[in-house]
Amino acid sequence: MTTAGPVRVAVVGAGRMGTHHARVYSQMPECQLVGVCDPVAASACKVTGQYGGRAFASVAEMLAANVGVQAATIAVPTIYHRNIAEELLRAGVDILIEKPLAPNVEDGSAIVQLARAQQRVLQVGHSERFNPAVLALEKYALKPKFIEVHRISPMTFRSIDIGVVLDMMIHDLDIVNHLVKCPARDVVAVGVGVIGRHEDIANARITFTNGCVANITASRLALKTERKMRLFSPDAYVSVDYARKSGSVITRTANEAQLELVRQQVASGQIADLAQLNYPELVKYEELQIQDKEPLRAEQEAFIAAVKTRGIPPVTGEDGLAAVDLAVRIAQSIGENTWEGMPVFASH
Repeated sequence: MTTAGPVRVAVVGAGRMGTHHARVYSQMPECQLVGVCDPVAASACKVTGQYGGRAFASVAEMLAANVGVQAATIAVPTIYHRNIAEELLRAGVDILIEKPLAPNVEDGSAIVQLARAQQRVLQVGHSERFNPAVLALEKYALKPKFIEVHRISPMTFRSIDIGVVLDMMIHDLDIVNHLVKCPARDVVAVGVGVIGRHEDIANARITFTNGCVANITASRLALKTERKMRLFSPDAYVSVDYARKSGSVITRTANEAQLELVRQQVASGQIADLAQLNYPELVKYEELQIQDKEPLRAEQEAFIAAVKTRGIPPVTGEDGLAAVDLAVRIAQSIGENTWEGMPVFASH
């Protein structure tokens, strides 16, 4: 069953991300922005003044006003996700909830279970999944054996209610889960809280049940911004720059006979200098074919499409919960790590 006409949407939270969601909704012909909720009246009014809809102090006020909201983005601090999600879901509203889904597995499970019981669409806002470089990887059917990720940036002083694992690394946990497609077996992590009471820098080494290993580093105390992934599989090496929306792939094209011939030529002295080798004949190098689009726009289009068709969104509640579960395991490993016999966060 499909929903006819524009979907009536709302945004809960008029901060930076909520403002972006409102902007994108206002540009989409498939939907109509009818409300923006924020307890700070000036913030809600500023967003509605730019992008339309009515300003409300709360979800309850918006629901009581009967503006006919059908779908909503939740873009508030993570600790409030469960309460607002439950309020909207029980009112029959489909939701796109900004990452992370929840601050813990208990809250995340409750949201997923309620969405299922209410037969509502639940999409989690892992917008990096919609990065053109990530989408371009789909055609390669990769089977990763080792993944290395660096996601570092200066402190923005947003999302300080959670650590860097739930704030930044969560993007990469979702993408790695999506690529590896099997559970994590072992997690070893270290992290340091320099400014606040949560970790600001973290590194995790994750071993999956199929043997794949992921080494992921996140920092919100760097002096530069870098968001890169390198992936090794039996048939390909992939390098992705999320910030530049670009990447490259080297795939093995030489067969065993060709490789054996080269080995024989080197052993016999026919090839004395490896510089003589024509590497392009042995490996295929290509730039990722990018179809550039704002990831947030692609994410919201996918959400609205799922709402209209009652389909399954690309990033499900279960996907979001899996990322939270892995993040919690990383945080637990960080907490168990000791330096000079003392827990890292003993004073917190």
